[in-house]
Amino acid sequence: MSLLINIILFVLIFGYAIYTLYKFFKKSKEGKCNSCEVKQDCGCELHQMDFDHLKNKG
Repeated sequence: MSLLINIILFVLIFGYAIYTLYKFFKKSKEGKCNSCEVKQDCGCELHQMDFDHLKNKG
């Protein structure tokens, strides 16, 4: 019985660690301000910049 409990705890802990790493890498790919949760209210200069002209050069 204790082996079953240990396996369940291991799966839960390992699963949560994988989930946390997945979220971290997903946000890190978006960049500093794009992954910001308060980007509309933060007032950061990068949120005010218009990057559309850079996208259209390509």
